[in-house]
Amino acid sequence: MARQALPLAMEHSILALLDEEPMHGYEIHQKLEQMAGIGKIWNLKQSLLYSKLERLESNGYIEQIPSTETSSLPARIVFKLTPTGKQSLLDWISSPVQKARDIRMNFLGKLIIARRYGIDQALDLIKKQREVCQRWYDHLLKELPENNQENLDELFVHSYRLYRDRATLHWLDYLEEQLKKASGSN
Repeated sequence: MARQALPLAMEHSILALLDEEPMHGYEIHQKLEQMAGIGKIWNLKQSLLYSKLERLESNGYIEQIPSTETSSLPARIVFKLTPTGKQSLLDWISSPVQKARDIRMNFLGKLIIARRYGIDQALDLIKKQREVCQRWYDHLLKELPENNQENLDELFVHSYRLYRDRATLHWLDYLEEQLKKASGSN
């Protein structure tokens, strides 16, 4: 039996919207475009959205429900989140990304969605991501090549990763501070 494909980050944003209420495809597309921050991470064309909805449905994360709308012909297909979809969404929100290249899109998407579930969810994600990033940083420090002519190119690449991870750790601290400030807690 083939392994069931897990939804991608953008697809989890769709699941989060359907967790709020059942919707038809056009409505989902409109809400994704209006969701603060998401448009700066992903650009989802409406035609691509429908293929993602088909994939989510075929994998059991969403299902169709009868439309109560009578004004549109043909009737629009309305989707709702399944328990499997909800569990996948909650697992995704609570798990940090495991590769530095995934911070820009996947982590940011997770953080935006996590905030919709409350500050504690967002702060927990930041804490877990900080732990992962700290492991990356500590490993790089341990493996730092010697600074000599033979290793200079290695050092360039290694130092880039080291500074990137250090900057990410500082940025995660900043995010935590901003979330706490916005919620009135310190």
